[in-house]
Amino acid sequence: MREVGEELIIDLDPESSPAEIAGQIGELHPADAALSLDRLDAQTIARILPILPAEMAADVLMNLEEHGLEDILVGMPAGTVAGLACELESDDAADVVGALDETRQFEVLSMINEESRGDIESLLRYADESAGGIMSSELVYVNRDARVMDAVDLMREAADELDEVHNVYITDRYHRLRGVLPLRKLVLARPEARVADIMDPDVVSVTTEMDQEDVAHVFRKYDLVAVPVVDRLGQLVGRITVDDIIDVIHEEVEEDITIMAGTSDDEYREESALRISRIRLPWLIVGAIGGLGSATAMNLYRLSLEKVLALAFFVPVITAMGGNVGLQTSTIIVRGMHGDRELPGETRTRLLREWRVAVTNAAVLGAAVYLTISLWLRDWRLALVVGSALAAVILVAATLGTVMPFFLRRLGIDPAVAQGPFVTTLNDIIGILVYLGLATLFIDQLV
Repeated sequence: MREVGEELIIDLDPESSPAEIAGQIGELHPADAALSLDRLDAQTIARILPILPAEMAADVLMNLEEHGLEDILVGMPAGTVAGLACELESDDAADVVGALDETRQFEVLSMINEESRGDIESLLRYADESAGGIMSSELVYVNRDARVMDAVDLMREAADELDEVHNVYITDRYHRLRGVLPLRKLVLARPEARVADIMDPDVVSVTTEMDQEDVAHVFRKYDLVAVPVVDRLGQLVGRITVDDIIDVIHEEVEEDITIMAGTSDDEYREESALRISRIRLPWLIVGAIGGLGSATAMNLYRLSLEKVLALAFFVPVITAMGGNVGLQTSTIIVRGMHGDRELPGETRTRLLREWRVAVTNAAVLGAAVYLTISLWLRDWRLALVVGSALAAVILVAATLGTVMPFFLRRLGIDPAVAQGPFVTTLNDIIGILVYLGLATLFIDQLV
């Protein structure tokens, strides 16, 4: 018996035959088998999966992390792909079919039974990162006039399709969602009772168009393990379970981290150095342009720098502090964002709060820099200029770090971009302009 959380990974020899490798991982949990296979190339995995029992092969396929579905499925016969899709719930099956090109999609779907094919085709119409794109069609629902015994019978019939049943959903004759009946309440109710009399009409649901990140917020806010999905008419079309949301949270965190670093999540599975460079170069070019912008800003004030060379010593301090303050502020703002629209006055409230923090930090750091330079260089005028400029840069960076995420969200851009190279570079340029502009204003006192 393994300890909780302990992974069992086998070091597989890529030179072994597919049959030998399948035998080695055959007794593992699908998640552990996937971790073991992840160390092999996609083509080898594609030859091993068909040898495994169909149910295990399907579970292993959906647990692979190092390889994209399209890389593994490209070398598989259509019949094998169709067999794997049939072993999966509709949302995972749609992911498998969606990873194929249009010609192979048609070929694979033609080999799947009519009911499952209809579910998969319906799910493929939704955007990948929407509630419709991550929901499954398998669920238990009954008409509001049904009795408890009818609902129990439906649950028994659905046992082969559903691994877990958390709730029975109640609909009207137009298939609109009207309530929810938790499993515990259903089991304890009298068999002849009408479900409409014991259901909870205050049911939390999401629409098919809702972004998956917002769905995750709904789960967290209401402590849900499953949520029904409705279309624009309020008709019940599917459900999302907490295991899907865990995957969403994982994806969103990885996406935000890569955006903050100025790269892409696609790089994780990419092996070509040329393609990886193509992913990173756009943001590096932005950084290079920003660096040239900073140099241009310094060139505008070259006469001031020539007159007072000591001004150049403190440029790194100004740019570093502006970048740090902007990053801190934007991180707090992005982390606190939720829902698909901001609340009335939210931007102003957060801006005022961050300004109060920035004023405090600006006063403390400006004073500290003033005292340090005064004691170090024995020049209180230069110390006053640098300390004042640092305080001003901190205020500007805090403002930019607060406003930019809201501005980007209004434009439909992921606010995490505000924490990447773009805003950092912008802070550098603005910081230099503020610093040297202030120094030029008082240059006569510094000479």
